[in-house]
Amino acid sequence: MLSLLFLAAIAAAAAQNDTQTSRPPSPRREQFRVIYEWNVIDFEWPSPGDREAYLSTNRYIPQNVLISGINFYGENLFLTVPRMMDGVPATLATIPVQQIDTAPKLKPFPSWEDNVLGNCSALQFVQNIEIDKNGVMWILDNGRVGTLTQKPDPKCPPSLVLIDLKSGKNEMERIPFPPEISNMNTTYLNDIVVDNRDGDYAYITDNSAVDPGIIVFRRSDKKSWKVRDTKSMSSVPEASAFRINGTSINLPVNIDGIALGPQFFTADDKIDRTVYYCPLSSYHLYAVNASVLRNDSIGSTDGAIRPYVVDLGTKASQTDGMKMDSTGVLFYGLIGNSTIAEWNTTVDFHVGQRTIARDPNYIQWVDRFTFDDRGNVYVVVNRLYNFVKNQVSTSEVNYRILKSHTGTKSYVYAEDLKPAGVPGAAAAPTLGASLLLLALAHLLA
Repeated sequence: MLSLLFLAAIAAAAAQNDTQTSRPPSPRREQFRVIYEWNVIDFEWPSPGDREAYLSTNRYIPQNVLISGINFYGENLFLTVPRMMDGVPATLATIPVQQIDTAPKLKPFPSWEDNVLGNCSALQFVQNIEIDKNGVMWILDNGRVGTLTQKPDPKCPPSLVLIDLKSGKNEMERIPFPPEISNMNTTYLNDIVVDNRDGDYAYITDNSAVDPGIIVFRRSDKKSWKVRDTKSMSSVPEASAFRINGTSINLPVNIDGIALGPQFFTADDKIDRTVYYCPLSSYHLYAVNASVLRNDSIGSTDGAIRPYVVDLGTKASQTDGMKMDSTGVLFYGLIGNSTIAEWNTTVDFHVGQRTIARDPNYIQWVDRFTFDDRGNVYVVVNRLYNFVKNQVSTSEVNYRILKSHTGTKSYVYAEDLKPAGVPGAAAAPTLGASLLLLALAHLLA
């Protein structure tokens, strides 16, 4: 035990020295400002008659349409519109990056036809997406709609859908998840990060109430498996109660947010990355190395990865979405505090957390983040607590997108390290951070 503590101390010192000597100064930051806001969400309809037809048949119920996820590519912001309630005509859409209107209408993506309810070749329930560095969009389609109604409808199998945006054809490749890792009645594909190494991997949170876990998908052979750990992936009673601006709600939700850190060298000179995650109803942030999740032989038994999971510590409040930038800075919301926070992952989590925005009027339930190619971060704020309680008022602003300049890009553009011995390979100071994580994992096992 003493030797491991000594190793952790040395590793911490090495990581700090690396931070002090090689990391560039933080870029100038701007305050977050509102760029888009809506009372209700409307769409670009084929014709006024189509809108009226949807309204008259309850296929479009404005107060039931909520923005959740966000991502950037080209000239567009892609928004996810999960079909939690009836009356959501499209579940994935775009708005322009360049602001023309403060409340733009959403354009269904890839098309209206590709969002038709009940067609398993079309998108049914998209909670989140990711766009990797190669221009491939990774879409989580739960297949089950009406998750906040009395009778959720499992119309189609939970699937991963891929679209090559660079081609411009917007053709969808659908890969249903096998039944041993996803259940049409209980699976809830929540968030995703993409690791463009070794044939492309995705790490996906499933906050199923009965079988939470991280689904790992390997694109090279389209194989997927599920990693489970009740201790770190489940909600806890003391964090299931939320109170925002006088409104209280109880949401015992399991593993939710997920983020992917930069590459680093391990003790044996291999390249790895750290996956960060947290349940919605928890104050803790957890970490595990991507190499552990990639090991499909580790087994799906609950707790099989527990010796490798690190409890990094607690946050001031619960977190829904979070996103890593290309330099290893994690952005996340603190729901109960109406706060946006950040953490430089080269600094100890207990002392490195920093509030960068707080406003009880404008920051009411931070959901998801994205980065553009100009050094800006965007945040979706959607007052989810009102939506869940069916208390959406169409006379108030319910959905906002905030923007701030950070000078960085998404984690998908983080530096690609070269294996040891390859010309141009990075030096080994980053070894300190990986050793620290390894030592802590053993200490906490």
